[in-house]
Amino acid sequence: MTDETDEFELADANHVRVLETNLLHSSDVIYWLDGASAEQASAMARIDIPLAIRFTQKPRSLKFLHSLGKTAFWQTPVEDMHEGVANEAQRARPVQPPLVVRGEVSDPRGRYNPAAFEASLGAGNGQPVVLYPSPLGVRPGAGGVLFGRVSMASSLAPLLWGLLELEVALGLSQTQTYRAQTDAKGDFRIALDRLPPLPQGTTHYNASLRILGNPAATVDTPVAVGELPALALESFTQQDSFSQDQSLTVRPALHQRLQSANKTFIAVQTV
Repeated sequence: MTDETDEFELADANHVRVLETNLLHSSDVIYWLDGASAEQASAMARIDIPLAIRFTQKPRSLKFLHSLGKTAFWQTPVEDMHEGVANEAQRARPVQPPLVVRGEVSDPRGRYNPAAFEASLGAGNGQPVVLYPSPLGVRPGAGGVLFGRVSMASSLAPLLWGLLELEVALGLSQTQTYRAQTDAKGDFRIALDRLPPLPQGTTHYNASLRILGNPAATVDTPVAVGELPALALESFTQQDSFSQDQSLTVRPALHQRLQSANKTFIAVQTV
């Protein structure tokens, strides 16, 4: 985070005299990240399209400015002017309690699913908020795509805003994790864009899928993905066999539908 210091000067024939120093301390930044772009938030790409952001809780003193991939926050200073040249102690960032903001973020064009968020600001470290592409926003690459729909096993209602986590075993100790989110219809697409070609003599990669979600989620209420509980999935090969992790195989470059045994969707139930 960068603090700004403006010094107002008065010049005469032989010297410059600083009349006052204006100190503005930035509070923090929220980074809006593409959750499908990498495994860890530190490596995720910032979303490079305009987002609609609505705060449901924000201190009145906290100002903000939206730009592509981030929102900057700062507070109106209590004492923003210092006579003369400010010393190092006066220039230092003041100690302040955390400032909590809550709200909802969405993509007006529908390429990213909406999300609820909460962030504690003030440390100046930058706070990540992760969004996931909708099926519309997933761009298939050379690695292939997994797609389908997730529905509740008993009611057949689609699972809205559910998080899918796919772990692919590349070798004895090497894995890749892919994440995707269902949309308002329960549909999903997982782009395997980081999946390498199969080693010679290998026909597929082994993988494991888990799904997190809230069966009570509604179309009009985005969820906080980090707070979703794990669900049990019905096996892809054995009917009525449920587990929090289900095994499957994936192959690069294929477009593969995922579905539970004898169904056209992935069936899930609460644990």
